[in-house]
Amino acid sequence: MSIGRAESLRLAGAAALATGLLLAQPGNAAAQEATAPTGPIEITSGTGAGGTPDVAMRIVAKILNETGLIENPIVVQNRTGGSWMVASNYVIGRPGDANTVMTVAGPIFSTPIQQGLPTVYDKLTPIAMFITGELVIAVQADSPLDTLADIVAKAKEKPNNVTVAGAQVGANDHQVIGLLEKSAGVDINFVPFDSGAAAEAAFMGGNSDFVTLALNEAAPLIEGGKIKPVAVLSEERRSDLDLYKDVPTAKELGYDIVLDQNWGLAGPPGLDPAIAKWWDEKLSAMVQTEQWKTEIARNMWRTDYVGLDRSKAHLQGMQDYTFELLDGIGLAKK
Repeated sequence: MSIGRAESLRLAGAAALATGLLLAQPGNAAAQEATAPTGPIEITSGTGAGGTPDVAMRIVAKILNETGLIENPIVVQNRTGGSWMVASNYVIGRPGDANTVMTVAGPIFSTPIQQGLPTVYDKLTPIAMFITGELVIAVQADSPLDTLADIVAKAKEKPNNVTVAGAQVGANDHQVIGLLEKSAGVDINFVPFDSGAAAEAAFMGGNSDFVTLALNEAAPLIEGGKIKPVAVLSEERRSDLDLYKDVPTAKELGYDIVLDQNWGLAGPPGLDPAIAKWWDEKLSAMVQTEQWKTEIARNMWRTDYVGLDRSKAHLQGMQDYTFELLDGIGLAKK
């Protein structure tokens, strides 16, 4: 699941109210003394090795241990299957486990909505969201399509005249297509693959008119002259990145498409508030380190830290946003 910067700002107001109510309650996490867990820590991830959430959490574990912020050994455990439901059910099934946390990523919101399953986000103990990755729409370097307007014009010639390869029904790629169809009033032929890598291979093989990629995934292809970016799907241009500073946002071009990828950590149900506070303190310190800032820059991510005091309201906002988006493209099972 993804959430745009504008949506994050909207949530900030609701989160502020929720924070005030939270602080007024006795025994909440803010009033607790932070307590460290004893022994090794597992960060559970629902993606396979090499997936972006997996890579991000391995960076988190490495920095936390190498800087000495956390002395407990940290291992990232990939529990794949069921579009993150295997990992989610594993963590939900360990109530109060002080040594397990879960990677929060889009599928814990989108999969239950698509499959008509019970929600996951509200069974976890929110801790913090602190990584944002942005997306770009790109075409092949020799494509006659040079702009997002060109893509829309081709799509308007006849229904499904534009074909797009993407990772799985309802995933980020599909969400982008749904937003583009809604904003531009077109129909696009979406072809799902088992993974983003397979979709990218189909695109590079000439079987897709355009593709949606993370900024860091697209960067070497742009630098190698294999693809050309046509629109960044962020609220504002990434003027801080030489590779993208001249690439317009879809919003600038008149298309209401703002979609981010967000990642963070949550604990199992019933996690001791003192443990949750300990995690919040460690993560908020980590994002201030030079090591973290280097990795954020290298991966073209952002850090918009949403800590323990706001994370519950933020996750609720992510759930609501995902449902509205998927319902709008006919993928929500009510």
